[in-house]
Amino acid sequence: MAQQYLMIKARNMITGQTVKNQDLTGARLELRQRALAEELADQLADKMTRNTGESWSGFVEEYTPSVRR
Repeated sequence: MAQQYLMIKARNMITGQTVKNQDLTGARLELRQRALAEELADQLADKMTRNTGESWSGFVEEYTPSVRR
């Protein structure tokens, strides 16, 4: 089975829009780092709430990276 990682996301509670936070250095959060990922997702949601004035909720999603050819 391929390695799975955690993606940090936030969802707008009014519009349903979803944004993700991706580390541009290529660093990935492993499944064992779920507590850290959830904290970072909450921070992203707080930031989006401040920036937009609308309510955002942070969440974490598991994913398997694709292979580029």
